[in-house]
Amino acid sequence: MTDQKKKCKAQWSDLPPELLSPIAESLDLIDLLCFRGVCKSWKSASSTASAQSSAKPWFLVYGENSSECQLLCESNKKYTISLPELVGATCIASSQGWLLVFQESSGSVFFFCPFSRAKIDLPNFPASQLSDHIAAFSSPPTSQDCILCVISRADNDEWELNLLRHGAEEWTKHNYSSKMYKIDAIKGAAYHKEGREFYFYDPKPHPKVLVFSTDNLNAQCYQIVRNGLGTWTLPFGYCKDYFVTENLKNKLELAENVSISTCGIQMEIGGRIICGESITAADGVTDQSSSRQLKGVWIHPRFYQVSSNNQSR
Repeated sequence: MTDQKKKCKAQWSDLPPELLSPIAESLDLIDLLCFRGVCKSWKSASSTASAQSSAKPWFLVYGENSSECQLLCESNKKYTISLPELVGATCIASSQGWLLVFQESSGSVFFFCPFSRAKIDLPNFPASQLSDHIAAFSSPPTSQDCILCVISRADNDEWELNLLRHGAEEWTKHNYSSKMYKIDAIKGAAYHKEGREFYFYDPKPHPKVLVFSTDNLNAQCYQIVRNGLGTWTLPFGYCKDYFVTENLKNKLELAENVSISTCGIQMEIGGRIICGESITAADGVTDQSSSRQLKGVWIHPRFYQVSSNNQSR
């Protein structure tokens, strides 16, 4: 290698941070990850970059006690990534690039950004096992005003809601009569900033929503109806069959014997809710020993790092 070539090579790594940082801030997720892999100075210059968010969320497939996960991006390109943090775990919420993960072996709950591997541990959750748990959070877990809400059916007559505010050392529990609210199965969740309320959607057979106020801790149930203009009367619309509509089973090239349960998300643009779904194996697959049970989660392609002070809350 000539001296001139060596000089040129050194100049790339010596580019000033004030030039590199704006470039990093303008990149999408895949380009940002490539950018960070060039050298230490480029990685340092991109320390605050979170990646430009795409219009649609991506989809992450995990499960089968394997760290190998499949990621489907907006352009339908697939990637394989290793995420040992999701082995034996279930995602119960997804928003703004963060996943809320329940680790079944230990009963622990934590926030996780799969693209940076950032993890934020939470206080011990009141339940040691999952039972139709669905959650939403108000803002990124690094934010001082983050509120996390997890809802589940306590029994046939009661819904249990557990709330955790940023910096709190324990969860607070609230119980509500399921008979009063006539909620059958909650499949989607969202947070409405203007009203400071969590919305929990029951899409079938007659769409309903349970609205929980973080101010007075009261809950109200509403029937979802359309007005004369054909728009939703509530803050959010929702998609109850998004996985099927987007033909994801074919795009992911999943075999006929695959069943998959998904965790929904709130769109960053428009606020629409993608509900969780349970997609069974194709008709005719009767051999349970050969069936595969996978899990999936919608996720915004964002990159976040956390300081050592934010590793636990």
